[in-house]
Amino acid sequence: MKFLILFIMSIMSAQAVITIAPVDIGAQPGLSGSVKGSFVTKRGNTDSDEYSAGARVQYDNNNTYIIWGDIAFSYAKASGQTNTNKTYAHIRYIHTFYKKDLNWEAFVQSQTDKFTKIQKRLLAGIGLRYHAAMQSYGNIYLGFGGFAEHIDYTTNIDPSEDNVRLNMYIAYKNKFTKSVKFSYIGYYQPRVDIFSDYILSNSAELKVKIYKQLSINFELTYNQDTKPAIGVQKYDFVQKTSFVYDF
Repeated sequence: MKFLILFIMSIMSAQAVITIAPVDIGAQPGLSGSVKGSFVTKRGNTDSDEYSAGARVQYDNNNTYIIWGDIAFSYAKASGQTNTNKTYAHIRYIHTFYKKDLNWEAFVQSQTDKFTKIQKRLLAGIGLRYHAAMQSYGNIYLGFGGFAEHIDYTTNIDPSEDNVRLNMYIAYKNKFTKSVKFSYIGYYQPRVDIFSDYILSNSAELKVKIYKQLSINFELTYNQDTKPAIGVQKYDFVQKTSFVYDF
């Protein structure tokens, strides 16, 4: 088992991973969390360094609310040139709204990404979430709300932005066995004044427990921004592999 873990760590690509699985009030009472990370160092024909780390801490009062926070960073350099440099932080509060399967939620977020020319993106929002349990077929979540965002770019060409966006999402999670879990979440976030300016985000995650509290995550992400900074591609596709330690 130790050899298997070391082998997998030696071939993983470095990406900061934030779990996308929706959380439920009362599912894991008290204080809990997880840490995730990876690193790769290559020398010889390939000269590169890749690092990433992420952490989540949450508190569930087992009755009416849950609060959780994520932080993460990714950094990579190849042949002396930095090609990844980004950070992410998110805090969310979820509270029951007169019945258990309907919740209201509030959140704040901060992120930076040198290679999409985002020096700083700050947002704060609220919304409603409906949870439908389908027994052995898993759980579906529907969310609707909005948020205000402020964006500063790293270039002088792009002006700062202050936007208000709708926030609509659908999420799904299912536990196939005690060791295998699958999650998906998709966001649609148009500006309220210009619907042609929207953000699409899709993420799918497979989490496989390999030893006690240690798991390995496989995640695919596809993001689209119809109005990015000048010179930045409108879409990103990422495959992530990382270890997770739950506590």
